Amino acid sequence: MKVAYLFQLDAANPAVQSGRPASIYRQLAALGTSLEPVFPLRTKVARRTALRKAFYRLSGRFYRGDRNPAYLAALASEFERRTQGTEYDIVFCPGSEAISQLNISKPIAFCADATFAGMVDYYWDFSSLSKEYVVEGHLQEASALRRAAIAIYPSEWAARSAIDFYHADPAKVFVIPFGANVGAQNRREQVYEWIAGRPFDGLRLLFVGRSWRRKGGDMLVESARHLIAKGFRVRLDIVGCELPRAFRDLPWIVPHGLLPLNQPRCERELSELFKAAHFVFVPSKAEAFGMTFAEASAFGVPSVATATGGIPSVVHNGVNGFTLPITADAAEFADLIAGAISDREQYADLCRKSFEEFDKRLNWRVFCARFLEIAHRCCEDLAVKVEGVA
Repeated sequence: MKVAYLFQLDAANPAVQSGRPASIYRQLAALGTSLEPVFPLRTKVARRTALRKAFYRLSGRFYRGDRNPAYLAALASEFERRTQGTEYDIVFCPGSEAISQLNISKPIAFCADATFAGMVDYYWDFSSLSKEYVVEGHLQEASALRRAAIAIYPSEWAARSAIDFYHADPAKVFVIPFGANVGAQNRREQVYEWIAGRPFDGLRLLFVGRSWRRKGGDMLVESARHLIAKGFRVRLDIVGCELPRAFRDLPWIVPHGLLPLNQPRCERELSELFKAAHFVFVPSKAEAFGMTFAEASAFGVPSVATATGGIPSVVHNGVNGFTLPITADAAEFADLIAGAISDREQYADLCRKSFEEFDKRLNWRVFCARFLEIAHRCCEDLAVKVEGVA
């Protein structure tokens, strides 16, 4: 099978979209897939989009040109131009935008962590959108789902939105969890050693995320205060965002900055933080998936999170961590964490089960193998239809 790998950005760059496109590209190659890279695309959003953005900002609304029909048509034209004379069996894109105007005879597949409908008024940067952008976004998503033979989402939450809101054919919508980027090469023996070596003279909680507010940073700190009141010696490691000024003088909070994954030194430092953590604690207010939870499992670290968006498809209660309702308060999170670590053997068992979740479902090998299985079947079905017509 030969896969034309389409993306508007540089899909080989681990700094792009949390490393998801690059991880899929590398793993497909590792599985022996013949890849035709069609990225990054040179087509850019038209300059007139900037005028639209400025116009809508005056009224407190937001507009982006990434779903503008003319831009999407130009992406499709560039793909068709660059693949002219090239043989491939299927197109794959780690996003829905670039495939939404393709007019080709070959099957099209994409993966995305959410639908446009799922994100509107859910994430902060998808709030206060202009009516024009909302219309364009829904048209783009509907078109992508109409043209695609395979639509992959990492969570039931996202897949359900595709089926319920856009009336996508359930037969072509698949749920395959995304994999871990950090810790992807971890092996059971070494992870079990890390689990056994975690000291219990303190409680280390790791928070990873770029958006302090959306990821529930204030809830994290308040929960830690409750744990301290219970007698725990707590340390919070904060990665990926700037710590708010109000918390910078707290001696038990250690900020580590951004730690971009395209720098080996930063990835090593983040790996050490995962190894040392007792829990990854990110009580998000909104989350399409939560790659951090998959990475926590890769290090045998249980996750504590809220049951919102796609998180319940990553964190399974009592298996690789726990989720609480979005309405839970800091005292409830503190009680949950205190209870989970009160019995060392039960905690160690939870850690081992967390790694097993990574090993059997939260890794890119499983994701890509499942995609290739579906893609082979799709291509075979198409071949049978073509023969039948002939």
